[in-house]
Amino acid sequence: MKIRVHEAGDLNSLVAFLKERDYLADEIGPNTIEVSRVSSVRHDFIRLELDLLIEAWRAAHPEGRAELIE
Repeated sequence: MKIRVHEAGDLNSLVAFLKERDYLADEIGPNTIEVSRVSSVRHDFIRLELDLLIEAWRAAHPEGRAELIE
């Protein structure tokens, strides 16, 4: 799954947030990361979990904007 942030300054914060929750995140382009789960979990579960994690990250960083992209 890919996540794009709107401000480059938010990227490190989001990567750290996801890594604390057992996700791997690699920068693949400007403001974009590829995210995968450390353990194997069904794709649809990961999508749901990432939606919830992005919402939690936004709550902690109200100025930050991030979205899942296909």
